[in-house]
Amino acid sequence: MKHTTVQMIRAHLVTASVAATAIDVCVVSLLFFCKIPQTLFETTTFRVLTFGLLLAAVLITRHAARVAFRAAVKRRHAHFVGPRRDAVCVSTICPARGLVILHLHFTGMPYVPVHATGW
Repeated sequence: MKHTTVQMIRAHLVTASVAATAIDVCVVSLLFFCKIPQTLFETTTFRVLTFGLLLAAVLITRHAARVAFRAAVKRRHAHFVGPRRDAVCVSTICPARGLVILHLHFTGMPYVPVHATGW
């Protein structure tokens, strides 16, 4: 399997894991603070709702990362490098650097560290 494919899968799995952790925190807080019965969280409806929330979280994160990438390219915080202009280098002063790099991982674009380009 190609390295970029592994990065794409890993980015999606990590995003879903963070969303699942947030959902778990909400469920545990509802159990302890609001005294909601535990059987409510064992239903098929809750499982479908949780799956929908996970999917929505990944899609929203992908969209936010894409918007950050486009803004970084527009503001010249990111630029394409390499002989075919297929890799991207992101400036260290980019305000949304993490989201821009996450977009690169989501899409499978090669990411070149700043120190490798001298930018």
